[in-house]
Formats: sequence, structure tokens, C-alpha cells
Amino acid sequence: MYAIPTAADILGVTPAALEAALDRGETIHSLTIACGQDPDRMTEAIVDAETADVVALAGIAGFGPDAIAEFTRELRAYLVAFVRDGEAAADRLFETRTLQPV
Repeated sequence: MYAIPTAADILGVTPAALEAALDRGETIHSLTIACGQDPDRMTEAIVDAETADVVALAGIAGFGPDAIAEFTRELRAYLVAFVRDGEAAADRLFETRTLQPV
């Protein structure tokens, strides 16, 4: 997952320091605001970092454009929740929404 290294780079901290803050209950969103950064920019940077590889791998695996677009929407929803509310909230999306494997 590129979310941690991407966020750490933007915040100017190490991935280990970011993970320690997340373990204490902070979110990437709250840390971004505390560091005077734009949370929307942070979210988009993380979505962009994650999506590029997913799209490339899905294409290599033979998924069609509609399937890739659907998965990209679901991945975006997961990552927005991950940034704003933390990993547990994002994981609940996987458990309750269409992110379930078919």
C-alpha cells in the first residue's frame, strides 16, 4: 500500500513516525490539518498513488474497462475513508459494501 509512504512524504515525516501516530488513534486527515497541509490534496495524492498500480495490474489481468472503473470507484471510497477516519473505518467498507470479492 502506498498510502503510508505517500502521506509521510507529504507530511515530511518517516513512514514509521506516521504509523506510530496512526497507532495512537490519529488519522492521516487530522495529521494533515495539524501540519497545515490541505487534506483534499493529501487524499488525492494517496488515491493517485494507489490507483495507478491497480489499473495497470487489472489491465494486465484482463479485466475490462467497466470492471476497472468499478474497482477504481470502490478503491477511492476505501482510501477516502482510510485517510479521513482510519483503517478500521475503511475496513468496515470492505466488510459491508461492494468491495467484496465476487
